[in-house]
Amino acid sequence: METSGERAGANRSLWERTVHKFSTAPLQQDITADVCVIGAGIAGVTIAYLAARENLSVV
Repeated sequence: METSGERAGANRSLWERTVHKFSTAPLQQDITADVCVIGAGIAGVTIAYLAARENLSVV
């Protein structure tokens, strides 16, 4: 039987099984950044990390 958020017949990756979910408050004002990452999957986190290593501002 499926539970909420699971896909029938699909295996969940290690990333999906171990990621900690969190939420943040909405922005209170406009901000400026070099990079805006939408999503915090493995690709989004990697891009954010690599951009930050290059001293780019990331949101």
